[in-house]
Amino acid sequence: MNQHASKPLGTAAAIVTSPDISQPASYWRTLHYLNLYRLTLGGVFLTANLVSSDQPLLGQENPGLFFLYSMIYLGLAALAIVTISLRRPRFEWQVSFQILTDIVLIVLMMSVSGGVRSGLGLLLIVSLVSSGLISRGRLVMLHAALATVAVLVAHTFGVLDYHQAVGDYAQAGLLGGAFFTTAWIAHVLARRSHASEQLAATRAVDLENMAQINQLVIEDMQDGVIVLDSEGNIRQANRHAVRILDLADKAGEGTGQPLGSVVPALVDCLEQWRKNSQARFAALTVGRSNAQCQPRFIAVGDKRVMGAVLVLEDMSRVHQQAQQIKLAALGRLTANIAHEVRNPLSSISHAAQILQEDVMEDKTHARLLQIIRDNTQRIDRLVGDVLALNRRDRAQPETIMLASYLPNFVEEFCLAENIPVNSFSLSFDSRHSVYFDRCHLNQVLWNLCRNGWRHSRRQPGSMRLRVNKAMIAGMVEIHVVDDGAGIAAENLGKLFEPFFTTDSQGTGLGLYISREMCEANRASLGYIAETAGGHFKISCREGAC
Repeated sequence: MNQHASKPLGTAAAIVTSPDISQPASYWRTLHYLNLYRLTLGGVFLTANLVSSDQPLLGQENPGLFFLYSMIYLGLAALAIVTISLRRPRFEWQVSFQILTDIVLIVLMMSVSGGVRSGLGLLLIVSLVSSGLISRGRLVMLHAALATVAVLVAHTFGVLDYHQAVGDYAQAGLLGGAFFTTAWIAHVLARRSHASEQLAATRAVDLENMAQINQLVIEDMQDGVIVLDSEGNIRQANRHAVRILDLADKAGEGTGQPLGSVVPALVDCLEQWRKNSQARFAALTVGRSNAQCQPRFIAVGDKRVMGAVLVLEDMSRVHQQAQQIKLAALGRLTANIAHEVRNPLSSISHAAQILQEDVMEDKTHARLLQIIRDNTQRIDRLVGDVLALNRRDRAQPETIMLASYLPNFVEEFCLAENIPVNSFSLSFDSRHSVYFDRCHLNQVLWNLCRNGWRHSRRQPGSMRLRVNKAMIAGMVEIHVVDDGAGIAAENLGKLFEPFFTTDSQGTGLGLYISREMCEANRASLGYIAETAGGHFKISCREGAC
C-alpha cells in the first residue's frame, strides 16, 4: 500500500501500458475484426471523396472537411491495429474509444453530407450492435444515447449552417429511436450469449471433472477395465488392463486399436454379449504372462451397440483372496483349538514331571517320560505361535530409533540363545528409524535371526543386520543375512505358507507369523534369492524423527 501511495503516477502508467490479459483471446479477435470493418469503411469514405471530386457522393456541403474527417477516421483505425495487437490499453477502454470515434466522426461526416438524409447515420447501428455484443451489453445504452444526442446536435448545426430541412428532425428522432432499439436488442442478446457462455464453461468444467473422476475410479479398480466404442475399438484402459494385456508395448497403450488385434477371443465374447446380455464367459488366458481373466461386459447407454465397458477379472487375485479368506478362517479355528489344547497340555506336562521323580531309577521309563516332556514342549511352542496370530491385529506402532534398538536386540538375542555376540555384524545410519510395533518388530527379528543362525556356519560375522533407505520415499529396509546354504529353489514358493518347515523340530509358523505381523504394521517381509546364504528383507515405514 505504501508503494502505491508514494508513486501514484507510476501505478497509473503501469495500468495503461501493461498488456490486458483479463479478457479471453476471442474477445480481442472480435475487436480486431470490428476494427478491420472500420478500416475498410474509412477507405471507402476516402475513396468516395477522391474519385468523385467534381460531384462528390459524400461531403457535398464541405468536401474539404469530409476529406479531413475521413483521414482522421482511417488513421485512428490504423492506430487501433497496433493497440489491439499490444492489448494496451484495457479492452473496455479500446471498445469505448472506437465506438465514440465512430459516433463523433460519422456524425461529423453526416453533417457535411446532407444531414440525416445522407443515410450515414445508419452506419452507427452497426457500431452500436458491435459495441453491445463485444462488451456483453455494458455501456451500450449510454452509447445509444450519445449517438442520438450527436445526431440531433449535428442536425441542428446543419439547419443553421447548411440550411438543411427543419422537418428532418422527425427523421433524426426516428434514427435515435432505431439506435435505442438496436442497442436494447444487442444488450439482451449479449446477456443471453454471456449466460450461454457461462453455462457452457460450467458444463465443460463439470464434464472435465467427471472425466477425471471416472479416470480415478477406473484406475483404482483392482480389475482390468477397457472402454470400447461402438466399433469395438479401445478408447481407454486402466493400468491393470495395460499390464494384463501387455498394452504398454503398443502405441498409446492400445488406445484407438481394435480389440481383435489385442485379444481376438474377446471379440467373440463381445459379439455373443451383444446378442445376449445375460451371457457368461469362462476364464481366458491372455497376454504374454498367460494371465487367467474372466471377461464381463457392461453396456454404455441404453443400447449395447453404442459401446461397452469390458471388465477383466484377474482370477489369480480372486484365488488369492479366497485363499486369504480360507487362511483367516483356518487361523481363527486353530487359535480356538490351540486355546483349548493348552490347558490339558499343561496337565500332561505337570503329570510327566511328577512321574519322572518316581522313576529316576528306571532308565526306560525315564526315557519315555523325557519324550513326553519334549513333545509337550514342542506342542506348547506350536500353540504359542498359533495364539500369536491373534495378536497381529493389535499393533501399536511407534517410532523406533534403530541406532539404539538393534544393539540392544542383538545383545538380548545372543544372551537368550547362548550365541557369541561377535556372530553378528551391524550396519546402519544413526538417523535410521522405523514406525513399527516394538513387540512385533522384536518377534519378527527374533524369528529371522533364530532361523538364520540355525542354518548358518556359526562363525564370527555369520549373521548380518543391515539397514538402508528404500527406493520408495518414506520407506526403510532392514536386511537379515546369514552365510548358510540359503533356501532351495523348490521351497521358495512355499516359504511363507503356514506349517511349512524343513526342520523336524520347527512348527512351520515362524515365517508366516513374521509376515503377518509385518503386514499388520503396513510393512512387508520378503526373501531375496542369492547364490549363497539366506537373505530376508523387511520394508517398513520410516519413523518421524
